[in-house]
Amino acid sequence: MSSAVFTTGSEAYQVANIVYAGPVGEIPAERRRNGSTHSFKLITTLGATFAYYKDVESARKARGALAGMLEAAGKTAFMHGNEFVDAKKVVSFGNVLQFKTPQDGMTHAFVITVQTADEKNREVWMRYKSEDHARKARKALWAVVHAANGLSNPKQQEPEEAAVKEVASESCPF
Repeated sequence: MSSAVFTTGSEAYQVANIVYAGPVGEIPAERRRNGSTHSFKLITTLGATFAYYKDVESARKARGALAGMLEAAGKTAFMHGNEFVDAKKVVSFGNVLQFKTPQDGMTHAFVITVQTADEKNREVWMRYKSEDHARKARKALWAVVHAANGLSNPKQQEPEEAAVKEVASESCPF
């Protein structure tokens, strides 16, 4: 199997094995090493790592190049802003949750569990500015996962959340 290779300068990754690529973020001053100021998270089939860069422009260029490589690889992706999730590697995803206190203007989220050998980094939080945006994104993820797995009409197979909760409460003996 041939695959493109993404290089961070110190490490190289086969694009086919990248499950998640996060947005560029600033490294807090107390955690900076070797002059790196910005990074983005990568989750591969074996685990998670960060790609570190000396300035925001270098990090954005590298993240943009990775996005192009992921697109060229023909991966079925679920994308939100600068976050990429390989739809074929999605194991499960939860209901929309509301934060007790907003984080960076984000009030709602849902968790996606991805297929990776690293148990600690299996969950990816997709954050949104409103409940409506989060619900729409979750439905979009549902459709992308179905399409990635060759299913034709996801609307017929998606159960209503209320119906699922009702059935779960009736069948649970506790």
